[in-house]
Amino acid sequence: MRHVVAAGALLLLLSFSPDVARASCGSSSCPIDLHALQFGDGKFSLDLSFQYIDQDQPRIGSRRAHVGAIASDHDEIRTINRLTTLQLNYSLNERFQMAVTLPYVSRSHEHFDEENARIERWNFADAGDATVQGRIRLFASDSLDHSSLWLTGGVKLPTGSKRETGSTGEDAEVTIVPGTGSTDALLGVSFQSGTLRDTALQGEMGHTTLIPFFIALNGRLNGRGTHDYRRGHELQLNAGTEYPLTSTIHLLGQINGRMSGKDDVGQTDENRDLTGARYLYLSPGVRLLLGWKTSIYGFVQLPVYQHVNGLQLTSKVNYLAGVHKSF
Repeated sequence: MRHVVAAGALLLLLSFSPDVARASCGSSSCPIDLHALQFGDGKFSLDLSFQYIDQDQPRIGSRRAHVGAIASDHDEIRTINRLTTLQLNYSLNERFQMAVTLPYVSRSHEHFDEENARIERWNFADAGDATVQGRIRLFASDSLDHSSLWLTGGVKLPTGSKRETGSTGEDAEVTIVPGTGSTDALLGVSFQSGTLRDTALQGEMGHTTLIPFFIALNGRLNGRGTHDYRRGHELQLNAGTEYPLTSTIHLLGQINGRMSGKDDVGQTDENRDLTGARYLYLSPGVRLLLGWKTSIYGFVQLPVYQHVNGLQLTSKVNYLAGVHKSF
């Protein structure tokens, strides 16, 4: 089978008065590994993806809550995230790859301001923070399973918009604007391999087909950004596989875990105790191979476990779809 999963580390953007509790707006991107979507059959590839995350479920710890369950100067109601990402990948050779990720963030957010007794809304669309990454292969097996070990390093740059204005003319909180204003370091390690199984496909080995799988551990060290705010450091563990039903229809599946520490609120009046969380998702999906080294894919990301500090907004389900083209 010529399609072997190239696992790597795509670390997506993380979301998020001294005496008053304030609910966090929550995580604003899908913890999923899109490097696993690369076919590895071209020196250059483009990947355009779209994520939709509707955060309309307040949560305290691991249990569902209601808006305003914890006293606050404003009560978070809902955040809708629409994230479009262009990823450009280039293989210098079999051992070294480069990737640039360019996000565009469209977001709607509303909360109830207790002091003024009114709902405040923000609707904006602007550039997010770009990421540059490099991957180097540390080990490659000559066996039929094509096992390999990769090391990933990169940097997230403060290129995104850092200021957005709402319905009342008030600037949006630093936790919901597209750009963090920080420079963040990314580091990860991934293992990719495969197992031989009989399928309905017919190839050089008859019906014996290589079913690829990967596991990747990624870390992110966040710097200080707008108003000296620093998001909590993050650890992410992803594992997944791809099974061919036919020559053009492949089933995808990932398990995605994310753990983020508490933020350092810097010069803002955010409540540090209401930041940081742990998530675990199951992400089934499908890929359609269209020919000409082009495919379209989609994932539905289902939360298995969500535990937040204090009161935060979470989603009931996440959606991701995209198109991949190799040259």
